[in-house]
Amino acid sequence: MPRKFLTQIENLMKDLDEENFDDSDSEYEDEFENSIFENNEVDLDVSANFDEKVESLFSWKEVEGSEAINVLPFSGKVGLKFDASNFKTENDFFKLMFTDEILSILVEETNRYAFDVLNLHGETFDKRNHASSWKPTNKNEILKFLGLILLMGHIEKDSIQDYWTTNYLVETPFFREVMPHDRFLMILKILHFSDNILKESRDSPTYDRLWKIRKKFDSFNRTFKEVYDPTENVSFDEVIIKFKGRIHFKQYIPKKRKQWGLKMYKIADATGYTYDMRVYLGKDKKENLSTSATYNVVNAMTDCIKGKGHKVFMDSFFSSPELYRDLLKEKKINSCGTVRPNRKHFPKESCSL
Repeated sequence: MPRKFLTQIENLMKDLDEENFDDSDSEYEDEFENSIFENNEVDLDVSANFDEKVESLFSWKEVEGSEAINVLPFSGKVGLKFDASNFKTENDFFKLMFTDEILSILVEETNRYAFDVLNLHGETFDKRNHASSWKPTNKNEILKFLGLILLMGHIEKDSIQDYWTTNYLVETPFFREVMPHDRFLMILKILHFSDNILKESRDSPTYDRLWKIRKKFDSFNRTFKEVYDPTENVSFDEVIIKFKGRIHFKQYIPKKRKQWGLKMYKIADATGYTYDMRVYLGKDKKENLSTSATYNVVNAMTDCIKGKGHKVFMDSFFSSPELYRDLLKEKKINSCGTVRPNRKHFPKESCSL
């Protein structure tokens, strides 16, 4: 292989490594670190009495041989929780996650919202928004709509209009065959997941920023656990879902490829299966203030895998001695991850590693 191609490959791999490293950062990292070092218990710079403060909670020592092994055995099951021998197509598995109950609610709320919009605007509603010609949707049509949305993720084009173009050089006839372009835009505009009457005041202590899709979101989380048991090794990490719309908890993280979006925490197993997820909605006033925000989110989300000896892997953004200790003692969960030597309660010697 020519040297210039080897150099290009090496540079590409280097860029990918740097990108993956950046993905573990967050614009709220400073907020989390401040909570970790609150009350100035330990400064970011290693202080002279660092060891004394560490000894109050942890005792670090060199261990050898079997003494160094403190891993709980895995006692859980792995795989589907039902007989899938009759499942023949991808659609069969899709319906496991997108249940008939969810589909029914989606149809009902979409039709309800369309009716409310038409009553509100009446005949004066702008016809360019395609609402004046609305006809009630049904389960079959919503499934077609969702299928087209998923397909758009595999067939990338410059605009929605391009999926319905008749230009023989770039056309994709399948979209026109499934649903007219105007009808697709109508559903896209009217699509709804919850009754707007149920919205609480923003000043209410129980106000949920995710109320629009909370029931559906929680339903998916329950289904993830009802149909499948994760592998012994699982990962805990944050991900960014690209989004540029107007929403209070949208994040801007310059170091990421997707700079604008929604931040989510996820537990995924070795096969890539998402077992649990949570959207970051901003600082939670109900969280335990005696521990860091990173500790709280990992500790809360790992309840779904406790007691079976799972091994949880995470990056330095979440790692802390307190977290590892409590996961092991209170939830019987093994944990492993990279570390930040200046984080509270790590031994001074780790700074030189």
